Amino acid sequence: MPSPARIALQSVLTCLCLAFIGPGTPAQSSKQTIPFKTQDLLQRQISWDENQPSKNNPDGLNFQFSQIDETTSSGKRLVRYRAYVLGAPVNKKYTLTVWKIGSDPHTLPGEIYINAKGLLMKKKPSQEQENSDFAGDDELQLAVQAARAEPVRYALTSSNKDILVYGTVVPFPSENIDKDCRLEVRLAQPDATAVLVYADGLPANTVVPFQLFSDDTQETRQFNVNAQGHAVTTEFPAVNGKNRGSLKLKLAAPECSVVVEIPWGEGSYRLM
Repeated sequence: MPSPARIALQSVLTCLCLAFIGPGTPAQSSKQTIPFKTQDLLQRQISWDENQPSKNNPDGLNFQFSQIDETTSSGKRLVRYRAYVLGAPVNKKYTLTVWKIGSDPHTLPGEIYINAKGLLMKKKPSQEQENSDFAGDDELQLAVQAARAEPVRYALTSSNKDILVYGTVVPFPSENIDKDCRLEVRLAQPDATAVLVYADGLPANTVVPFQLFSDDTQETRQFNVNAQGHAVTTEFPAVNGKNRGSLKLKLAAPECSVVVEIPWGEGSYRLM
């Protein structure tokens, strides 16, 4: 049996993650039982982020977010985006659902339309707007405020429910890139007591170790990398006897070396 650790750093590969790793790859063991509600929440978040082809998205349609500008509102940064789903049928009506961490998904009011460029619009595109990347007041613009490492998720659903496309935008990512490798941490809960860890550019179909640090505690985890060099896992950076701290993840491989650090606990969530 493993000896008790001061830190509850544990790595949980959900059933959904196993689909990305490939058949026959064992999941990492957890050191404590995670409530089903939390497991379900993390699975849903990963599902929206990965947006794998499915019955309602057999062609693998994807969101693309194009930043329009960034302004300041009440001392906080506000980022505006155009949203595209290239290849989505133009002769349908849609709804758009937004999901921010710490709250339930909710559908925005009004119908959504798409032009031939995949641009999301508030009105049916006119002939002049059909092949344009700009539709003035008729295009749907997403205004986003977020904390560092906070993802904002969207789902586009056709009115007859036969199309469902997920997308995620992270206005202020907590990431590091070295050569072809990329390591990113995303908040799964506002206080970062649960986070998602994404890695890209790793050797395909391999197991790559990485280290976690919180206070004076260090533990080693591993990424199970899929055929595309992509991996995802979850971490719970709570430390016994403390209500806040900092989590650092370090990935050192022959191909690259990257480090990402993120605060967790009380007072860690702050809009940029």
